[in-house]
Amino acid sequence: MELRPYQQEAILALKNFYVNSNEKNGLCILPTASGKTIIFAELIKQLITDIPKLRVLILAHTQEIVQQNEEKLRAIWPDLDVGIYCSGLRRKEIKQVTSASRDSIIKEIGENPDWDLVIVDEAHLIPPEQSARYQYILDTIAMHGNEPKIIGFTATPFRMYSGEIYGESKDKLFKTLIYKKRIDELVNSGYLCQLRAVVTDPKAVADISAVRKGKNDFIQKDLDEATAVDSIVESIVADWLNKTSANLPTVFYASSVNQGVLFSQCLTEYGFDFPLITAQTPKTQRTDYLQQFEQGQLNGLINIATLTTGWDAPRLACIVNARPTASTSLFLQILGRGLRLHPSKGETLLLDYGQNLERFGVIERVKPELEDRKHHDEQALATSCDVCDTVVSVYELECPFCTETLREDNISTCYECNAGNDMYAQFCEVCGEEIEENMGVFN
Repeated sequence: MELRPYQQEAILALKNFYVNSNEKNGLCILPTASGKTIIFAELIKQLITDIPKLRVLILAHTQEIVQQNEEKLRAIWPDLDVGIYCSGLRRKEIKQVTSASRDSIIKEIGENPDWDLVIVDEAHLIPPEQSARYQYILDTIAMHGNEPKIIGFTATPFRMYSGEIYGESKDKLFKTLIYKKRIDELVNSGYLCQLRAVVTDPKAVADISAVRKGKNDFIQKDLDEATAVDSIVESIVADWLNKTSANLPTVFYASSVNQGVLFSQCLTEYGFDFPLITAQTPKTQRTDYLQQFEQGQLNGLINIATLTTGWDAPRLACIVNARPTASTSLFLQILGRGLRLHPSKGETLLLDYGQNLERFGVIERVKPELEDRKHHDEQALATSCDVCDTVVSVYELECPFCTETLREDNISTCYECNAGNDMYAQFCEVCGEEIEENMGVFN
């Protein structure tokens, strides 16, 4: 398999971290659809080639991802001694490389402590209160003589209310950043699909001003009352039809089961057979629906909190996001489903009916600091082009799709990536480079 240049860079950085770094725990940040499994599979292959007795434990939070990781490892390296340790899959195999469910292996880690490298997949899903579980696994391994290194992989390196998941503070499991690649870099290089958001019908946007925030997101009961409304759902479907003529393979992200049912009823009335997938949908039926969608036998799906992390859908060409969220990570995971390349599409259309773009900004500019802002809605972080209706950052100088000039004042342009920023910004919103002294260019 021919690796992309950034994949080669990542593997080199990860290998150097394992072999040479004094740090024990590090994080690798790669956008959805950039091939992280390929990267850690090739990393494992190179390390075991150099260190034949190296033992690797790969941790994931769901049995689907545990199984996917094993399947991809076998596909990339058929001769690898790899197994699965997961109660839900009824497999408890300890091999040189083991893809494991965290909650299954933690019960037996004292009996099987001989690991040199621990890889954590979807590392952003580790809440602060559960970091101790991973630390327990590491401590147990260390008690038996090994000092394993831990490498986390994620596309969204932050949590609601607590910012980035790596750093020197005591509550951070990952202490250092090993490698990072931005979405805009991979889109511009042709490795990811362009995601284009366009203006949506205001009548299709629910009023969530009275919806309260909980610990991890908006309170579900409040959200359901605000969004599971016939007129809202009917307006969303009508707007989607107006913008796509139902020609694009589409996934609807509903905010609740009740809203999902309304979508199903409304779409059925229009003559569309779009299955509804919930957490209660039997696994075999869900798998069948997803296969039919990817093979073109279905042109649409409706889901509630299921088709996010771990679902690959290259054919997906339109995301209808009817789910307002207070979680940047969840929002990015939803948008990430549309980043994969496919011969049938040149871009993926985003229709956001949850005001998430205004809340968090466009996908290339979302930053973890936004989670900590006390007044999310004081200033919208996205605006629109009057010519082509594309939704863009409020700091964009010109529309990236039609090149229309959007603004000419109070913008500081980053020399590193050419992105526009607030004139008082110290760091670039896109690339993170310091701009306090090296900018000096105001348009």
